[in-house]
Amino acid sequence: MKAHIGVCGIGFGHASRSASIARKLKELGWEISSSSYGDGLEYLRKMNLDVKPVPTVRYGVLPEAKVSIKLTIFRNLLFPIRFAEQIAYEMNYLESADIAISDSRGSTIIAGKLLGKPVLTILNQFNIRVVYPRYRRLIELLEGIAQVVGWIWARSDKILIADYPPPLTISKQNLVIPDGIKDKVEFIGPIIDKRPEDLPSREEIEAKYRLSGGRPRIFFHATGPSYERRKLIEEILPMLGGLADRYEIIVSFGGTNPGTSIPEGIKVFEWVDEPLELFKISDLVICRAGQTTLAKALSYGKPVLMIPISAHGEQLGNASSVAEVGAGLIIRQEELTPRLLERAIEDLLLNKSYKINAGKYAEFSSNLNPLSRVVEAVEELLGGAR
Repeated sequence: MKAHIGVCGIGFGHASRSASIARKLKELGWEISSSSYGDGLEYLRKMNLDVKPVPTVRYGVLPEAKVSIKLTIFRNLLFPIRFAEQIAYEMNYLESADIAISDSRGSTIIAGKLLGKPVLTILNQFNIRVVYPRYRRLIELLEGIAQVVGWIWARSDKILIADYPPPLTISKQNLVIPDGIKDKVEFIGPIIDKRPEDLPSREEIEAKYRLSGGRPRIFFHATGPSYERRKLIEEILPMLGGLADRYEIIVSFGGTNPGTSIPEGIKVFEWVDEPLELFKISDLVICRAGQTTLAKALSYGKPVLMIPISAHGEQLGNASSVAEVGAGLIIRQEELTPRLLERAIEDLLLNKSYKINAGKYAEFSSNLNPLSRVVEAVEELLGGAR
């Protein structure tokens, strides 16, 4: 049997969980192909998966790494043409597949339906929110247009939400599911292929990364689209350098070389193949507020210091949901200062309630098996198609 996985290429999150699905299906003897663009294409190539390119779509970003409504509109003036190109590419890639699996890719869904293939969709949001108070009427128009995306997702035969079921749903502000499709929507939990007990021991991981221990350990996991990732690295790295005498600080650049000097005392890796190992041995994770990264850190019971991409509706909503549970704190990038960073880290490490609340996600996650559920859903759809 062959499955084709169409992956949203914005950031690494979609590609990360799609890679887990691909590996699981390959273990079971499936032939797998995939397609993506941008950061997703880069990630899947690093994972040595059979990935094919499709035309790129993305939002606009200002020099300070803030989402821009005007630039988004400008960059997507030709979106209908680019989207039609994506569909054409996907129809070619899907021709020999038995099932289409879409991770938030509308073109994969349409191509699969046009070819009469069963379609399984993996999502962590259903509603696209725009956060930009200055242009209220324009935002209402854009959010109305974005409902078309939800309409396409709703055409799937089965929708699996890769997020914690309520009340711990990270993307709850972006997951208002229409009543008419609720019967084919299911929360399965974040798609993470390794639990802490599946990884090497703490001592083995510390030896692998040449870590010393003895001080509270902070892991800054740089994620998100490449430009936004690089801008945050450039801004926060000197601030973390000022704390290196009190904390053991590990930084993963996520494949980005920001070209900035590395402060003394910080352990830096340009790329980490298995960041879950560093989640396991850290006391605190600093990251953007992408759903996949937050889900992984919380599934390992780690409090999070979240720095969402400015004016990014989904990330701001994710961060707000986690902060409401008391499992982390938010710093807006435009407000980031050395003193504010230091105080937030102190609060997260000294106030045990954050670790207790992060542990709620870990406990919930231990009772879920999302990868097995994905495989079951694939088999169910293929059984119904025969």
